[in-house]
This record gives sequence, C-alpha cells and structure tokens, in this order.
Amino acid sequence: MAQCRRLKIAPDARRDLISALPVEVKDRILECLPTRDAARAAVLSKSWNDVWLQHGRLAFDWDFLLTVPQCRDNYARTLVNIINNILFSRVWPVKKFTLQISYNDPWPAQSDIDRWCLFLSRNGVEELNISLDSSDDWEEYKLPFCLLSCRTIKQLIVRGPSIDLPVNACGIFSNVTSLAFYNVEFKCSVSGIGFSISFPNLEKMAFGYCRGIDKFEIGQPKLEMLSVIGSMYDVVDSRWLAPHMKAIKTLWLSDSSLWGMDVSAFPTAINLQVMKLYELNFGLRKHLVVAMQLLQKCPNLCELRIIANELGWKDDKEAASRLLEDLNGGFVIQELKMLNTIKIESFRESAFEMLFMKMLLSKSPALERVVIVNSWGTNASRVRKIQRKLECFPRASPNAQIVCMGYYASMRDDWMDTHGFVLSRSIVYE
Repeated sequence: MAQCRRLKIAPDARRDLISALPVEVKDRILECLPTRDAARAAVLSKSWNDVWLQHGRLAFDWDFLLTVPQCRDNYARTLVNIINNILFSRVWPVKKFTLQISYNDPWPAQSDIDRWCLFLSRNGVEELNISLDSSDDWEEYKLPFCLLSCRTIKQLIVRGPSIDLPVNACGIFSNVTSLAFYNVEFKCSVSGIGFSISFPNLEKMAFGYCRGIDKFEIGQPKLEMLSVIGSMYDVVDSRWLAPHMKAIKTLWLSDSSLWGMDVSAFPTAINLQVMKLYELNFGLRKHLVVAMQLLQKCPNLCELRIIANELGWKDDKEAASRLLEDLNGGFVIQELKMLNTIKIESFRESAFEMLFMKMLLSKSPALERVVIVNSWGTNASRVRKIQRKLECFPRASPNAQIVCMGYYASMRDDWMDTHGFVLSRSIVYE
C-alpha cells in the first residue's frame, strides 16, 4: 500500500507548477530577470517562449554586454545581430528599452541605431534609455528624428548622441513627462535662430554637461522638477531659467550654473520646495552670494541639500569676515519659515561654511533635521568637534536636531537615481 501511495504521488511532485502560472505572472517573472536570462527562459517550453516573444521590457545594458561573445573581428556585428534577433522578434509592443554602450564596448553603426529607434517608435515604446558614451575619437551619434516626433514616449533618457533641433519644432516630445539629457549637444539647423518648444505634459527635465541648451526656449506648463548640472561649455543664462521658477517644485543647480546667474531677474519661486546645489564652492564669494539670493526667492522651501566643492579653495577667516561686513553685518535674508531639512555633504568646517550654517540655523523656525556629512578623511574625533560647534549656534527652532557623520556618497547616488545618469565611476543621478 505504501508503495502504491508513492507511485501515485510521484507524478504530482514532478509537475511543472511554474509553467502553469498565468501569462501575466510569468511576464512579471521575466521582468525581474536580466534580458539575457529572460531570453534563456524561452527554451524551457513553448509557453515560456510565447511569453518571451510578448515581453515588452528589454535592457541591453553594460551587464548584458559582458555576456556578448568576444569575437575578435566581428565583435560589434555580433552584438548587432543579437539585438536584431531579440528586438525584431517581438510580437507585442516594446514598452521599455535600454541601450547602454561605453567606449570600451563594441560600437554599432549609426544605421543600426536608426533602425532600432524606428522600430521602437512604431511599436509603442514608452520608456527609452539610450546611453552611447562616445569620445572625440569616436563617431558622433545623432538621435534619430523619429524619436523626437514619437507620440508614445513618456520617459526619455539620452546620453551621448547630439540632437538636431528642427526648424519646425511643433509636435516633438508631445507626450513626454520626463526628459533627461547627459553630455548631449543641441544643434540648430539654422544658425542664429532660436526655437520655442512647448512640452505640454513635461513634469521633469534634467540636463547634465550639455551644450546648446540656451539655443531654444522651452515652455512647459506642468514642469515640477528642473536640473541643470555641470554645463561644461555654456553658462546658463538667467533669462533662460527665470520663466521656470514660478512653477517648479524641485531645482538642482551646479557650480557652473551659478557663475553667470543674475538672481534678481528671477520671480518669487512660490512653489519651490526642494533645492539642491551640486559642487557649491563656499570659498567663492559669487557662489555664496548667489546661494543666499536663491534662498531669498524661495519662501516655501522645505528641503535644502548641498554638495560642497572640496577642491580649489582654502579656508580664509579674513575673507569670511570681509564678506560678513559687505553684507551689513550678516546674511540679511527673510525667515525660511517652511525649511525643515538641511543636508550638506563634503563639509570642511571652513569659516564660510560655519557662517552659512549659523545664518540658516538662526533663520529657520521650522527646522527639524540637519545632516552634516564631513569631507573625506575627517576622523571621528573631528566629526564630534564639528557637531559641538554647530550645536552652540543660536537656533530659531527648538526642534532642530543636528547630526554629523563621516563621508559617504548618498547624495551623489540620489542624483543618479533621479535622472538615470552615471556622472562617472568615481561619483556614484528619489
């Protein structure tokens, strides 16, 4: 009898329960796998192959490229053939597509990029990440026009390729809600002519180390987040930035964005709640004054986050004193009534930084949380000393808690997560 029971149970134990799952569940499983492993799942059975052919999320990223056979003579063509076989076999729309190629990887031709983008633009792509890390020695890629005019794209990240702005800019990125550009050059087909582009549904826009962003005016009534980081070649014109200040809720600027900024041209940023300043140089009077002027324009600011620039300046107590005198005995700004969180990374305890913190603590009656991440190499004893000094400053808020800690790259990681960029391998884009 026991042997009969074992014979009866054995077939049930061998039954493939995973393959019997609903198609939606199996597609979710493939979604959690790298593209290479998801493709391998297709050989398990016909049902899994059917799910794979309908799967609409493909990522040919750096991890995927590591699995491409290292063919000495036809490395690039091998990669192109693999992507062609996977992409053009889709029977359902590709909703999300990622292509990440660095200068060490095999390089597809512009014609291959154009072909993939045309297929995606005609097959309902909604989220697109194209990262082509070219250098001066490599061919310059151009973003195909079919993507600019694609009506299904909602989120677009572009790194590397240049973008030719059309003379007639109507209808480009018409349904996009999130745009992020890194190391992109914007070009105009007609020199000396500016363009006014309206993105009616745009909510988030980010520029990182881009050129030519001041060649066109962007009108976006729904914009909530704007980031302009490291404009390597252009100084961001205040007149370009000013129209966005009334609507946005989050603003991220870098050191180069602050150089030529005339904050007096800005309207009151009534909706701005989060401001992030990247590579702020406390040793430069221009940077510090612009930062203070920006705070003046943000009466409803709730969160202030800063990464200080650790290079190129020295602590100068006399200069800090002169700055204090120039500003009539202190930073005369209105109370920051809504500010509840301050975070400063790469803090060095310089006279300028301490002056800045003294002002913030005295002008923030709603402040609850102050996080100071000290610069690289600061030992635990020094960290405790800095915290004691800060705790001695007068505080407008009785609830303000000050926490000092050692260096870590959390805020740098935030920028990567927000915008989908990787600034560099040493700086690890909510």
